[in-house]
Amino acid sequence: MERVNHTFGPFYDSESRVLFLGSFPSVKSREALFYYGHPQNRFWKIMRVIFEDDFGDSIEEKSEFLHRHHIALYDVIDECDIVGSSDSSIRNVVPTDLDSILKKTKIERIFVNGKTAEKYYKKYQEKATGRTAICLPSSSPANAAWSLEKLIAAWSYLVYPHFEYYVQQSERAQRFYADKNINDAYMVSGNGNYDVGLNDSSDTDDSECIVPKIRFKHLDQTYMVNACFTTRVGGVSSGDLSTLNLGFTRGDSQENIKENFKRALNSFDLLHDGNSLNRTVMTQQVHSDNIIRASKELTLDDDCTVKVEGVDGLYTDEKNLILSATFADCVPVYLVDTKKKRIALVHSGWKGTAAEIAAKGVRLLGGSENIIAEIGPSISGDHYEVTGEVIEAIAKNYSAEEQQDIFEKTDKKHFHLDMWAAIYYSLIHAGVLPEHIYFSGVCTYENASLLYSHRRSGGRRGNMNAFLELL
Repeated sequence: MERVNHTFGPFYDSESRVLFLGSFPSVKSREALFYYGHPQNRFWKIMRVIFEDDFGDSIEEKSEFLHRHHIALYDVIDECDIVGSSDSSIRNVVPTDLDSILKKTKIERIFVNGKTAEKYYKKYQEKATGRTAICLPSSSPANAAWSLEKLIAAWSYLVYPHFEYYVQQSERAQRFYADKNINDAYMVSGNGNYDVGLNDSSDTDDSECIVPKIRFKHLDQTYMVNACFTTRVGGVSSGDLSTLNLGFTRGDSQENIKENFKRALNSFDLLHDGNSLNRTVMTQQVHSDNIIRASKELTLDDDCTVKVEGVDGLYTDEKNLILSATFADCVPVYLVDTKKKRIALVHSGWKGTAAEIAAKGVRLLGGSENIIAEIGPSISGDHYEVTGEVIEAIAKNYSAEEQQDIFEKTDKKHFHLDMWAAIYYSLIHAGVLPEHIYFSGVCTYENASLLYSHRRSGGRRGNMNAFLELL
């Protein structure tokens, strides 16, 4: 045990917006006089992946990367007694002063790297800064329970990006969305009741079970439903399916799928009765316009067995029955009748959109003026190129003026198809009020690190789920 001082200062500039705090520099970092100097620490590898920036290994190149992405680095401990690089041996701590950094920068978010950093930040600095720090699973080589792949998945969600709202690239899209209720989605993290059984005294942490979800402001404001859309983060699947694959036909093991469902539903469920799987109805989708009434008899069993085939939509008036559908570019449409207290969830690919499955869902709920509709995360029109055959199937449902908002030619044989716009007009045709139709504003194609996209991955992907529950 020796008394050691922090041997180099904080890294930041006036434009820094994100601050990463470690616990105390390792022996290798103290020798290098720079952050994360141990060759086995995964910090710089994580940064390269989640910021898509292949910078070099020199301190100069790392510094340039940090400046480019407005990142500040420091530690929570300025002086302590320590054995080597062992966080568990740290005693008699003197904390660092973060005030000067926060006053001289534009820091928006603070992240602590591992449980030790979180412990001392909460003890010494949280009250002084008035800011809560988000704890990341440690990038240290001592955190052997976390593979690089798992770290990248967790940090990608927590650090960058949460998601980027769809930016209308074409004149068509800019014109159509100018007066629409867009960007209704927001991100929520949650661990549910899932216990990974890790030892709290170790430098590993339970961020492994962080299962982020996308929620929707105006569905929440009905105060009568629980609705979300999952991401690809927080599960146990690997490779192209990494990590929260909820698709039964993607080549994943049944054990992985069951575990992923357990994590997703425990994060989503508000009852926390441990029985959410057996309250969930899911179907085998076939790109049809078939919608059925969901009931308790159709819920998943403990093996996640789907009991209904050939169906792409569900509706119910039963409380605490969870409707579920699976996606990887197709459009989830959430329908809530606030007066009759009924809900519907439909899966609308191009075939379902051509068949106006969303409008059929409205009619099955038996009303229109009191229905709130949410057009959920899916591929945007700027990235969804189709053939004339698809456009021919779609166009018959819409006026010439509406068609100008729904598709446009890219060359002699291809078109960009905006299924969000097509579904919007289908809902209008069914009597839903324009002011009651909301767009999540989240494009699956544009958020590949957070969401699966069939088009972007060439079909090498898992599935995400939409969940909708009447409370």
